Amino acid sequence: MNAETGADPTVNARTVAVSAAFAAVAGLALWPPGAVYWTAVAAAVGEAATLALVVVAALALGGAFGALTGVDVRAFAAGAALAYLLGMAAVARSPDSPVHLFLYGGIAVCLVAGTAVARARAATARTSDD
Repeated sequence: MNAETGADPTVNARTVAVSAAFAAVAGLALWPPGAVYWTAVAAAVGEAATLALVVVAALALGGAFGALTGVDVRAFAAGAALAYLLGMAAVARSPDSPVHLFLYGGIAVCLVAGTAVARARAATARTSDD
């Protein structure tokens, strides 16, 4: 997935599509609409700790995806944005609440940040090996 700059646009489109699919699945797994299992966690540890756990999980998932695939961060960000837009179009038809607009946006940002950190660490490791 780590396409060189100026590579075939279909490779880039494929990378964005795969990134969008991953971001959509990760978002749904982290915060499924209508069946939020985090309410039980929030009852036990509090809302702030629960949201922190979701943030850490999203960062970790994004980081793992970035480390395993070598995806370009801009392509991943485009895919996450696409997943967000498509997801919000679906959620808008039967919204649980408008907070989902912000929550899924936050999850997408955390996924992208995790990917960016993983790619930066990989680049640093490459330079230190030279």
